[in-house]
Amino acid sequence: MIDTGERVAVLDLGKTNIKVLVATPNGEPVEILSYPNAPDMTGPYLAIDLNRIEPLILDALTELGKRHRIRAIVATAHGCGGVLVDDHNPVLPAMDYEAKAPDWLAEAYAEVGPTYAEVFCSLSGGAMRPAQGLLWQSREFPEAFGRAKHFLLTPQYFAFRLGGKPVSEISSLAAQCHLWNPLTSEFSSIVHRLHWHGLFPAFAKAGEVIGHISPDIAKRTGLAPDVQILAGAHDSNANFFRYKAAGMADHTVLSTGTWMIGFNRGRPLEDFSEARAMVANVDVDGEPIASTLTMTGREYANLAGEHPVSDQRAYAAAAKLIAQDTLALPSFVEDPGPFTGSGGKGKIIGPAPVDEVERGALAALYSAFVADLCLDVLGSTTPIVIDGGFATNPTFGQLIATLRPTQPVAMSRSKDGTALGAGLLWQRFERTEPITSVTLDPVSPSPIAGLREAALRWRALADQQT
Repeated sequence: MIDTGERVAVLDLGKTNIKVLVATPNGEPVEILSYPNAPDMTGPYLAIDLNRIEPLILDALTELGKRHRIRAIVATAHGCGGVLVDDHNPVLPAMDYEAKAPDWLAEAYAEVGPTYAEVFCSLSGGAMRPAQGLLWQSREFPEAFGRAKHFLLTPQYFAFRLGGKPVSEISSLAAQCHLWNPLTSEFSSIVHRLHWHGLFPAFAKAGEVIGHISPDIAKRTGLAPDVQILAGAHDSNANFFRYKAAGMADHTVLSTGTWMIGFNRGRPLEDFSEARAMVANVDVDGEPIASTLTMTGREYANLAGEHPVSDQRAYAAAAKLIAQDTLALPSFVEDPGPFTGSGGKGKIIGPAPVDEVERGALAALYSAFVADLCLDVLGSTTPIVIDGGFATNPTFGQLIATLRPTQPVAMSRSKDGTALGAGLLWQRFERTEPITSVTLDPVSPSPIAGLREAALRWRALADQQT
């Protein structure tokens, strides 16, 4: 592919970090600016801080536009985030999925919400699912809710704010929102029951151009007025698309960040296990994909502490922890992951880690045991790719390779796979050959005495405490 110097800017709107990345059409990263993310705690509920994020990304686009020829902008974001808007602006704060819900919501949602068998996504507490948040907003803020013209998932909201028309996009709408039935490819029962159809604008494909940068944004940033605005996509689905674009659609992908999402196209949507955190994502091409959803990145951070150690020292320490029967049992966040009822019950058994190296080792062991279980329930037999935050954790990679010796395991050289995958949506419909920018480093097994036995004991003990 000839490099013309044209670039795509990606707004990667994560729960923990906000990134603005510039990439080539072939998916090579050129420059990235990153900022910590934090919710807005000043309103009627915990909210995505749109008033901080928007000027932040405009400042980043201004700075990056001085050095790069940006021809398109695409947004990608974590699942379970959306905004009720009128013709121009939000009518209510964008609810954060960790908002503490009112006492009445759980019972009310149980009466009108979809079942797991319909949406292939468990019911979590609070407002974890946007359908829960919409019910909350409709009943406690009816005047503002009545003024809403659209409900836009986060990537499509920022596309709208930058100058694109309001659209719905399937990978975002179906990302654990309880708003979509992946088997019938239609809105879920709660949308029908509560007559919310009018809130959802027409669908656009993730890589579709839905407008151009607005004159105000062009003036504000100095970008050319003909910069294209793409519809955008859910972040882990953008990550998975990167491997599809590279001809690796048959691989099992672990997309990791705050959340760890496993993708395996080879498993049919049958006999799903709600108790094992199985969900059905829908990719940017509209294909339902068997997935798992666990908050493993947040749990790793909780266990490893402020200065995590993930190098060979941690791998050696992992062997010591196994020998002395030290295990971390779930869950170290409120989300139970693959062990129903374990939310917030996390504990360490056996001798406690004594320093940062052992804390990093224990966090990696715990995360690898969760990942290994998820790979089992996904029926994974194909090569495994680790992308995102854990791709920079060699101990985690070695543990996965050692736990699954019959499957090739590789780690992406880029921890920004979500952003790079979103960037590859630009010009995807003109692309005729697989992209060549995905670089993987194979990971070899490194035997630890008793590792498999420890993983099985961990599962048994974790199941007992649920």
